[in-house]
Amino acid sequence: MTEHTILDVAVVGAGISGIYSAWRLGAASPTARVQIFDGSDRVGGRLLSVVPPGIPTARVEIGGMRYTSSHVQVAGVVKYLGLATENFVVGQPNNIAYVRGRRLRTKDLTNAKKIPYDIAPKDLKGLKTGFPALAAERFLQIVLKKKKVDLKTVDWLSVARTGRYEGHALTDLTMRYLFTRAVGHEAFQFAYDTSGYDSIFSTWNAADGFPWNLDDYGTAVTYSHVTDGYLMMALKLQQLFERGGGKVQLRHRLVRFDRVTLDDGSVGVRLEFAVGVRNKPVTVLARKLILAMPRRAIELIEPSGVVLDATNRVVRALIESVTPIPLFKIALAYRTRWWEKLGITKGQTVTDLPIRQCYYWPIEDPKTKHGVILVYDDGSDLDYWAALRSTKHGGIFKNAEATNGAATHLPHWNDFGAPKLMVEEVHRQLLEIHGVKPRATIEPFSAAFMDWGTDPFGGGANFWPLHVKSHDVARKILQPMPTEPVYVCGDAYSHAQGWVEGALATAEEMLQGYFGLAAPPSPLVSPRDAGRATKSG
Repeated sequence: MTEHTILDVAVVGAGISGIYSAWRLGAASPTARVQIFDGSDRVGGRLLSVVPPGIPTARVEIGGMRYTSSHVQVAGVVKYLGLATENFVVGQPNNIAYVRGRRLRTKDLTNAKKIPYDIAPKDLKGLKTGFPALAAERFLQIVLKKKKVDLKTVDWLSVARTGRYEGHALTDLTMRYLFTRAVGHEAFQFAYDTSGYDSIFSTWNAADGFPWNLDDYGTAVTYSHVTDGYLMMALKLQQLFERGGGKVQLRHRLVRFDRVTLDDGSVGVRLEFAVGVRNKPVTVLARKLILAMPRRAIELIEPSGVVLDATNRVVRALIESVTPIPLFKIALAYRTRWWEKLGITKGQTVTDLPIRQCYYWPIEDPKTKHGVILVYDDGSDLDYWAALRSTKHGGIFKNAEATNGAATHLPHWNDFGAPKLMVEEVHRQLLEIHGVKPRATIEPFSAAFMDWGTDPFGGGANFWPLHVKSHDVARKILQPMPTEPVYVCGDAYSHAQGWVEGALATAEEMLQGYFGLAAPPSPLVSPRDAGRATKSG
């Protein structure tokens, strides 16, 4: 492409929000010149499905892995694309909760006599309803000045804007502070230890943290999984986009961009890319630019030009208004599913050990005895793994078998090698959790690893911290400068952060609000309809 070629829209970022936006633009105007650019060698962003060796039917997600029953926009796209889905099981009564040195079953967590926590009698209700819900009810009784609060009908936007707790705005108080004020430290610690996560209770401001947790991890939430891999959503959208005449340019790293006056006198954008391993400079002109990128990826662009100049404090404040959350996933493949001897077949096990949670990946092929356990860790828990995540000392864990050679169009398992010391420690903790003695016959034979805290992602998710009016930021960042044809979308600045739903929601708000697109065709869902469906559901 030469500098004389002018695109109608340049989309930077081939994650789900970028591909979806480009496809929608191309479908709405088939003659429009729309191209996607990404610095990596694949599409999908934080969607990453791989096939473990020896288990050709398995699709292990070392990126995003599921969507919830409230994510109606994701469900609409999945249906539109004709992707098969299945239930994604989490809580199973016979799975393990290994906390404070006690090995319990998940079903024991509602029994106050069995759990090793000194929960106050007034808080025991939370064992049934969930402590986040109980804490939310109690602090909202103070904020709303009501004796009884129905969480299903709470107007969280109004609460965020005008709610006060002892005279303080909820955006100026942490979720953890109000949590422990409402139910006490032991109840909070129980909720924290058995959640499997570090960041979801402690990073947020209270105005954003409580509704996010209740909507995404409430007791009534169910989950679904794309059978052939979540990455297939991005790959299918890419196919549709390219069939319509669009083009995806990989290994194009955006170095800088700035305003330019085009030949017809209109204001456009000049983009400068470094292409391939040799960083060949390539310039692109576009009438409009979409940055479908999280905070860290935007920060890696040179802080120059009208929009991103370091002195532009308004835009910089918008970009910096979310906190990236470090997160990794590591999958260990075993020749036998040794956990099935304990009565465990699928779902989640939780612990207060540093691995925090694991999933027994469902294997549908009865011919193989192989199995996979997926470990998922985030936030400050990663401090424990700091040295082990490095390959400087132990190197990469040597996979005993080559990755499956089936033509899946998915990335190769072996391209995501796991640090050897990390594999060994994860395996050791798994054995401790399950009360199983180490032996050669149950050693992992292969592993895959992805650290989402590395550049250009900066984290597996981004959360709203203290002092941020998230609803104002989410609206303003769609076009950070009203005078410039530069737009931002993606889950990082959404109210479904960390989920594909957030990526689609912000993309639709941007497309309808700033590009003039009509609401998407059925069964796709617009943000407005999604909001109605979530509230009514």
